[in-house]
Amino acid sequence: MHLVTILAFVIIFWRAEQPEQWLLVGEDDVLWTLLIVLAQPPLLGVAAWLSARRAHRLHVEQPDAPQVAQQFHHRTTVWLRTAILVGFAVMVLLTRWPTWFAFQNPALQTVGDLIVLSPFVSGVIAVWLAAYPLERALRARTVGLVAEVGKEQGKPWRLGAYLDFNLRYHLLIIVVPMTLIVFAANITRGYESVLQEWSGWPWTPDLLLGVVALGVFIVSPLILVRIWRTVSLEAGPVRERLEAVCGRIGLRCRDILIWHSDGMIINAAVMGLLPPVRFVLLSDGLLATMEVRQIEAVFGHEAGHVQHRHIQHFLVFAFVGWLLIAAVMELVARASAEPHSSFALSVLTVQAIGVAGGIIFWGVGFGWMSRRFERQADLFGARCVTPSEAGCSLPCSVHPDERSLLTGSGRVCATGAAVFASALNRVAALNGIPSEERSWRHSSIGSRIRFLTSLAGDPHRGARFERLIRRLKIAMFALAIVGSAVWLYYWTVVPEPAILRLQAGGP
Repeated sequence: MHLVTILAFVIIFWRAEQPEQWLLVGEDDVLWTLLIVLAQPPLLGVAAWLSARRAHRLHVEQPDAPQVAQQFHHRTTVWLRTAILVGFAVMVLLTRWPTWFAFQNPALQTVGDLIVLSPFVSGVIAVWLAAYPLERALRARTVGLVAEVGKEQGKPWRLGAYLDFNLRYHLLIIVVPMTLIVFAANITRGYESVLQEWSGWPWTPDLLLGVVALGVFIVSPLILVRIWRTVSLEAGPVRERLEAVCGRIGLRCRDILIWHSDGMIINAAVMGLLPPVRFVLLSDGLLATMEVRQIEAVFGHEAGHVQHRHIQHFLVFAFVGWLLIAAVMELVARASAEPHSSFALSVLTVQAIGVAGGIIFWGVGFGWMSRRFERQADLFGARCVTPSEAGCSLPCSVHPDERSLLTGSGRVCATGAAVFASALNRVAALNGIPSEERSWRHSSIGSRIRFLTSLAGDPHRGARFERLIRRLKIAMFALAIVGSAVWLYYWTVVPEPAILRLQAGGP
């Protein structure tokens, strides 16, 4: 849902750049516009109700195979989220809905943008309401599993708590920081000519917007830990062991927090680029259902993202993607502007090519890289719970030579891998995630366990994997450096780039 919400804001950004290009509903067709806008939430609700009803029937008819209903529910949810995004794109790009809330005041325009976003939010809430009975039934099964491991049972999931959880976890975590960026975008767009005249450089508004967006990204953990209702993990054995892990691996963070999710999240997260604004979050459900060593393993996974600087590498990836897409758009614009060119493209077409390239770059490249980073964090988590030789109960390639664990030679202790695998299995079972269900950013739980287990028996495979990650990171930095140099040279030498001439309506 997080990615879908980000893309909804991207659609609003794009519409602001080209407000009149793709309209299919005329200015006087108010009823058609209202029909497109108002009909979507109830239609999405009906579709969600039908799919949830089918999943609930599978849940009742096959109580011994709960993964069947869970898998059906997961997949239909993906399709429903896609439908929400497509429907929102239709109303924003093809109708005059956004122009009804276009204000002359740049600061006030942010309010108008949030009103434009309201049908998207309404559609999301309609899907949640339709799925509530099924989600309640699935939660009841989770409560039963919690009781089986001897922990305190959670309370029945009331509608208010269900909506509060979804709003905080799925929407507000994206909407709040993105609204700040939208506000900055409206200000820089509204005073674009003033900023360009003041600096004498056409890219000053974009640079300022980029600086603000980076600033929001850096400080957003301070906001998000309040949206997610967090408190500091109290002093005790669990905190002492986690702080010992931090000291052993050199992890610095502002605090270790309990993430109150009404028992619905069995997971952990790390947020924050810099130690003063970095938090490690452990959900209440995780603390209530896992043994201490399993909690250490999950904590180690999140620490692995920090220690391997995955967030920084994601930023480098985004920068490289921006450079590549900008280069493609400029090359297409230049080819179109040539005097004897066989094709002449509008600025909208060039932007559409850029958007298509961005979707391909992110959809394929980011997903592939993210899944490898997750496995690297899995490996780090297993190493964090590696016992001493006396505590190792399985044959492994580490303890005959404990120096190999420190050199990162691809070796992993079989016992540490088994502890981490048990934590992954617990996360999958209690969150209702089918073991072989994969996502865009994560491989399936089953494949991650098999991969980690295989490393315990084949150090050479682990060494090859770590070489792959190193080469990937080096390649990204090399592309970023070379691309930056080319970008600076081009925009310094070329007096008027083709994309700017095209946006201004020139040949």
